[in-house]
Amino acid sequence: MPPSSSSKNSRYHQQLTSIKIARPFTGGINAILSQIASFDLPSLQSLDISDQYSFPSHGLRQFSQKFPTLKSLICSHTRPDLVLIAECFPNLEEIDVSHISVSSDADLQVKALASGLKKLRKVDLTGNFILADSSVFTLCQNCVSLEELAVHETVSLSNIGIANAIRQRPQLRSLAVRGDNVTLEFIDALVSLKCLTCLHLSDSHISDEALCALADGVLQFRELSLRECSGYQYSGISCLLRNCNNLQYLDLQGTQFLNDECVIELSLLLANLKVVNLSENEELTVLSLFAIMRNCPLITEIRMEDTEVGKQKLQEDCLVVNYHLKFLYLAQNSWLDDGCVTMLASICPNLEMMDLSNCGRVSVGVVEVLGRCCKIQCMDLSHLECDLSHFQFRVNFEVPTLFVLNLSGLSISNEELSIISKNCFNLKELKLDHCYKITANGVKQVVKNCKQLRMISLYYCKKVSSDIVSWMVLARPSLRNIRAPRYTRHIADKRDHFLRHGCFVEWIPKVNSELTREASLGRFHDFT
Repeated sequence: MPPSSSSKNSRYHQQLTSIKIARPFTGGINAILSQIASFDLPSLQSLDISDQYSFPSHGLRQFSQKFPTLKSLICSHTRPDLVLIAECFPNLEEIDVSHISVSSDADLQVKALASGLKKLRKVDLTGNFILADSSVFTLCQNCVSLEELAVHETVSLSNIGIANAIRQRPQLRSLAVRGDNVTLEFIDALVSLKCLTCLHLSDSHISDEALCALADGVLQFRELSLRECSGYQYSGISCLLRNCNNLQYLDLQGTQFLNDECVIELSLLLANLKVVNLSENEELTVLSLFAIMRNCPLITEIRMEDTEVGKQKLQEDCLVVNYHLKFLYLAQNSWLDDGCVTMLASICPNLEMMDLSNCGRVSVGVVEVLGRCCKIQCMDLSHLECDLSHFQFRVNFEVPTLFVLNLSGLSISNEELSIISKNCFNLKELKLDHCYKITANGVKQVVKNCKQLRMISLYYCKKVSSDIVSWMVLARPSLRNIRAPRYTRHIADKRDHFLRHGCFVEWIPKVNSELTREASLGRFHDFT
């Protein structure tokens, strides 16, 4: 006999290791935490309550009585009570309190966290602008197991304060910080961290002398980020990279001096590189892209958004097929055209994700990607700026691997949408925001053909009535998230009814009128 549904659920509960509350959860989050506390979840280790409108103090107290050994808590973009967290979960090893709203006693709360959570290994305090040097010092002093610390986007901290703090924890493996004006004293503190393998600096001013001093420290970085950093030149970064033989992740977004010649030379030093971000470097062309693909044989992800890819043409005999590259982000490249996209599809046969959003000259090339890349799972084609009046987006072949598709802002018709849904029948997420031509008939074809659909976004689809939401919830039980075209009282009144069917419905608040509480709760922050 097949096992009963209750026994299946019981086995599932036994294996559940993490819970993430929908963000924002518009029901009673205190009540849902109390309800979770009534379940038998012996393997539960992680809870994520990010982006909530209110901090569920009562619910967390009840939750902690059942799960006092919780190891990971994520409550970013909330207004948490850090003292309560320290009292309720003394065994936490990881905590994310980034971008939180705290009162003037923020330092006291962080110090209470440091005193109560001595087992912490990983702490993220990113974006907490009124944090003091003394708080980070106390954290590093008290948490003897601390290995990863993130305090970037925290302008209130000083170089000297961070340097003094990290010297308390010589076993730190990962540090993310906004260094401001990076001094040699700060570099000395970094060099003292002999286990440091991941360094993320951002929006900092760092000299060639400082980078060379860091290179002399014989640190073997696996991850290095100098995103939006200034003050250094090619000699400084090349000096550092020559000493990083095992570097796997490199972020040089927004580097002021970077050009194709620099990237070609640096790529020869990066034999083990797997992920690189070269976005927002306006002098980089396809020459840099192919240098990375050719000289970094292990590369799996390349980001070159808002560059000049497509402006420079390459001879076909210079191209090398790369079987490792899986993720390619080329958004906002105004020179990128169909020829370049088709060429990329032919030499990157194992692509799983491609972002071509806001590219100025791409049209039929996207169909070539879907046809040639047999492992493609995700494509972002939102807001392609080319004239689509002469181009019909017809995918006349099956693409069973495609799970996520963003067509927002495209002038596609119901007929094209129907063809896409028939051949991309395994879609789980589909974004159609600002698609002004489609109607309810086109949406119904998607819901009927895509039997695994979990999320569909219809923001500002002017010809689609919000009345279709009720039909979608009943017609496709797999749906977990619907973004309705606009706010209507009909949707607000049925919000709880939709939740009982397992679907969270969001909507655009009414414009130029006073918002009801229900409408404001329907606002959407982010979906990942």
